[in-house]
Amino acid sequence: MNLDMLVRAGQQPWLPVPQAEDIDVWDKYDFPICGTYRLDSRLVIFTLVASAGNRSLWAYVPVPPESEEAVSGARFEAEEEFNEFLAGCFAGRKAVFAAAEDFVITSKSDGIVIPSGRFGLLTIGAEWYALRAAVELRNRLTAASEAGNVSEVLSVAQDALSGLPA
Repeated sequence: MNLDMLVRAGQQPWLPVPQAEDIDVWDKYDFPICGTYRLDSRLVIFTLVASAGNRSLWAYVPVPPESEEAVSGARFEAEEEFNEFLAGCFAGRKAVFAAAEDFVITSKSDGIVIPSGRFGLLTIGAEWYALRAAVELRNRLTAASEAGNVSEVLSVAQDALSGLPA
């Protein structure tokens, strides 16, 4: 499956492409936070990785055809069992991350291999998000500098400093 087709900017994270069909929400709060959808008859898992304010980070992974029945029919007795299952669906596989603001996807990653382990998805997702933010910062600094806008350069630099850990 072409991973580039899993997510599109401008879409809601739980409906990441207009062609998504057969959406099955596994968990929700005020909005779907985990589930599956079909794209060109292939099953894709989506999950909210983390959120802060109006920003959120999501992950998507296609399910191998030979695992679709096991994924669709999975049932769990406890939350920890579900969390382990979900981590296992992503571990060792290429996933796509999407950054969203106000529940609208603003950017996406290429396929990134998710390491095994309890925090593999969160760790790699946060790393991708940080690198994405660094590129956006560089672009803003370059544009302000090339425009000769010293107050904008200073403002962007101060924003960057205030967002960094001490």
